[in-house]
Order: sequence, then C-alpha cells, then structure tokens
Amino acid sequence: MSFEKSVLKLMCFSRNTFYVWKREDRPIISLIEKYFTEEDIEEFLNTGKIHKFENVTSEFLFSNQLLYVESFAKSKSLLSEPHVKDKFKDFYFYFLLNFENIDIPFNIDTLGIKSLLTNYLYQYQMDKIKENIKIVKINEKFENLKLDINDAINSTIGTEKKELEKFKENLQKQELTEKEKFLEKIFSENEDDLKMVILNFNIFDNWDNNIYYFLKIVKKDDFDYFINSKNDELLYQAIGYLVYSLSHNLNMEEKLQIIYSTFHYFIFNKDLISSTNIKEQILKRLENNESFSEIDKEIGHKYITSDFPDNHTNNFDIDFGNEEIETVTFEDLVKKDIERKLKN
Repeated sequence: MSFEKSVLKLMCFSRNTFYVWKREDRPIISLIEKYFTEEDIEEFLNTGKIHKFENVTSEFLFSNQLLYVESFAKSKSLLSEPHVKDKFKDFYFYFLLNFENIDIPFNIDTLGIKSLLTNYLYQYQMDKIKENIKIVKINEKFENLKLDINDAINSTIGTEKKELEKFKENLQKQELTEKEKFLEKIFSENEDDLKMVILNFNIFDNWDNNIYYFLKIVKKDDFDYFINSKNDELLYQAIGYLVYSLSHNLNMEEKLQIIYSTFHYFIFNKDLISSTNIKEQILKRLENNESFSEIDKEIGHKYITSDFPDNHTNNFDIDFGNEEIETVTFEDLVKKDIERKLKN
C-alpha cells in the first residue's frame, strides 16, 4: 500500500479531498508527511500504536519519574510524609488539578515551569482569600444583627430600650471598623499559610519544562502511571489528585483525611492496587467516609505496629509479591462484625 493510500485510510476521506487539502497546504497533511512513514501509519491502523513512539514515551516518562520523585525526597518534602505541612499539600494538589487550565499570560516554553508555579501560587492565594472573605456573608451577619436589635428594641421599654438603641447606634459606627478587622485577620492568616507553602518550594529548584510535559502525559490517564509505578509517594499523589478532582464542597482537612485513609488502605492491600479499585473506594468515601471507620481503625493499628524499611517510600523496585503485611479488606471486617453480632 502506498503512503497516499495509507493516509486516505487513516483520514477516512477521498483522494480528491487529499489533493485539495495538500494544495491548500493544510497543516495536518504537512504534519503527517513530515513525521510519519507509510509503515508508521499502517502499524497504527493495525495495532493502535506506533512502537518507536511508545519506546520514546516510556523512556521519557521513566527518566522524568526518577527526577520528579528525587526532587521531593532530596528536599524532604514527600507529600506522603506526615511532617509536610497540610497547606503545601493543598497547594500542590490544586496545582496538579489545574496547572493546564490556569490563565497565564505566557507560553510555558518561553518562561518555563518555575514561572508557571509562581503564577499559580499567586492565583492560589487569591482564590483562598476570596474564598475566606465572603463579603456578602459579613454584610448578612451585620444585617441580621440589626434586625435582632430592632426586634429587641420594639419589645422592650424604659432603660433597657435606651441601652439597646445606644448599642445599635454604636454598632452602625463600628461596622466598617469591624469589617476591616475581619479582613486584616484573613490577610494575616493567608500570609502565615503562604509561609508554610514557601517552606517546601525548593522542591522545584531542579525542575525544567520536561516535568511539565511529564505531568501532562501522566494526567491524561488520571495518573494511572503513578498508580502502577510501585512507588508509595507516586501512589499517594495519584490518590490526592483523584480526591481533589472528584470531591465537591469538602474543606482541606476533609480531603487530606480521605487521601490519608485511602493511601494507607492500599499500602496494606497492595494486591488490590488498581485505578478502578482506588477510584471506587474514593467515591465511596466521598459518599460516606464513616462506613470505613472500622477498617481505618484496624489499619491504623497495623500501621503503628508494623515495621517499614526506611527507603520504602522511594523504592522503585519493591517486590509486591513478597510483602509480609497481612491483608485487611473492608469485606473481611464486615464479615467479622456480622460474626460478632451473631455470637452475641
């Protein structure tokens, strides 16, 4: 089969259309002619893949995976470690969720990923401030208080009524001052939160644009590459990304608790690790996290009493088949609970 026939088969159009597009210098025709051979197109049509490109992608992913995890380990900022500040974890999971969608005034190849991270940190701050300010609620609070005072004034007489009228007058004078105090408190707290995020910003010192493209590739499959990496830190990050992308109306503490619980469940049930199982459990936890309280207690106890190798989190060559940790499943605990109730 000729190159032309292969292209026609790939594009599903007529020879006439092919020559019209070629004459018009359509970019897609130029792209195919420049980067693909007849053999490449035929291989893709027959297998859905082009082997030489798959190899290049695999090498790119693996080399950048090493650099990526090393950057967290060397800066002592592995997200799966309890000492890392929650605010940084929150910032980073929001980054993973949104880094392709941020409204940035530059091209990543021009100014680089560090400019993207800095720009995102600014936008993250602004989002958090807006979320906390909620001016409408402040106004509602004062209006409701005024209504309560008016009701109280109308239902009292004498000295008490005069005192309430005086209180209402002072409240109206102090309203702006109180709002300013409230805003000052929010900005002060945000400054403290920012310092916690900045503490871990040295993670990104050795990042280049390849990390950006590495994360873009990984994100296309909902971080399946991280889930299947046999690396605990990448598993934690994949679970974090999924929780942040699937959760609605949860605060930071609730999201991080679900990430923590889901992560440790699969650390103790490594034979159950799969994208499907992880997503299914996250959705169940988001719907009713209390239903996992017994299994979380059981795993929490085993986590405290089990010995883990120091390098467990960063070991790329963990032999899952030789793990001696007892498997703990949700179904087992339900069965135990039923048996206990029958005995009683």
